[in-house]
Amino acid sequence: MLKGAAQGKGGFATRIGFLRNAISRAARTAVIKEIESRTAVPVTREALARRAAARVGVPEETAERVVAAFLEACKEALVAGERVEMGGLLDLGVVVEPARITRDPTGRFSEIAPARSRLDVAVGGELRDRLATQRTAAVLLAMPAEGAFGEILREHFERLGWQVRLAAGADSVRGLLDGSRPYLLVCDHSLEGRDDLVAGLKTGWPTNPIPIVTLHTRFEDLRHPAKLLVLADMAVFEPISVHPFLVSMDQLLAQASEEAAVFERQLHVRFPAREEEILRAFDVTDGFFRDAGFRGDGLVGLTTAFREAVRNAEIHGSKEDATKGVDVEMLLDREKMTVTVEDEGPGFDHAAFRRQLADAAPVSLARQRHSSGGMGGLGVYLMERCADRLEFNDRGNRVTITKYREREG
Repeated sequence: MLKGAAQGKGGFATRIGFLRNAISRAARTAVIKEIESRTAVPVTREALARRAAARVGVPEETAERVVAAFLEACKEALVAGERVEMGGLLDLGVVVEPARITRDPTGRFSEIAPARSRLDVAVGGELRDRLATQRTAAVLLAMPAEGAFGEILREHFERLGWQVRLAAGADSVRGLLDGSRPYLLVCDHSLEGRDDLVAGLKTGWPTNPIPIVTLHTRFEDLRHPAKLLVLADMAVFEPISVHPFLVSMDQLLAQASEEAAVFERQLHVRFPAREEEILRAFDVTDGFFRDAGFRGDGLVGLTTAFREAVRNAEIHGSKEDATKGVDVEMLLDREKMTVTVEDEGPGFDHAAFRRQLADAAPVSLARQRHSSGGMGGLGVYLMERCADRLEFNDRGNRVTITKYREREG
């Protein structure tokens, strides 16, 4: 890869690209503008109970009762003057400050400050250690230990104040991520099992927010993968010019920090319009929707709308041609899930079609389209009924599904 360092900026710029199309970035920017002025919402007791239920595999109602009883016991202990140690997380106690006599700045008048109680909070040792561990793995480079390019990256990030670790294999990366979360992960194309590693991290709920950069040879085709591919946040292709690459890494870190304040999770997948890969995509997205907290009717509606969009992309967009791909991007903020499905087909006049849906019964319209040699008619209707908002691009080959989350608490 070092020969890439001699290439000019122009050559690099034509080969580097965020694996999110311009329209998706515009949609992301719109969402950011919509909610960026709002303050962060704390995690509620009910939300914590749901997370605990998922972690230990008990019913949510049971977890909620246990959490409520635990908090009540903590309050009783504090009122009784006892200190509460929360398993290395926090150390709590009530401190009583006695009444005292105070004087004004001139010293001429005095008054009695009444006694008061305050909550004394100390961070537990285990939490301090875990936070320190997270910081020591700030930037993780997954590439050959003897590679000169890795040393260049290490020197760059360390010079900027980042702490850097090198991992020579996928298992080493997983080991370093056990209990810590880096601010950036860079994966070289020579890393065995790289695609599976990226897929596991991006579909894993705790590790999904980690910004990941993948390095590729010039022969890799990410736009038409042979099987389902979970995409990193950025893909860089050889030849690589070192200075522009380092600038791009700094920009990605800044962008990730901004987006983390808005989006809880993001997932971007691409797959060929082939049945087995479509089913794999359904498995991945079903898990993502459940991890996002969708349940009951909300989960059914979101899943139905998404699957219908993918089937439309397969049948009408790709014409069941497995050499053509389907692109899916999911963005979760604290209010809603936004899912974009795009195919490589010519699209359709969605505005005219939706007007027809408004004027005619969906089943009747589907029959008319079938009798005239067309297909479909019920898919868009079903998506509109299942989604909270449904939008198409002008061309008609990309649909955006919005589903709002149920309020917690």
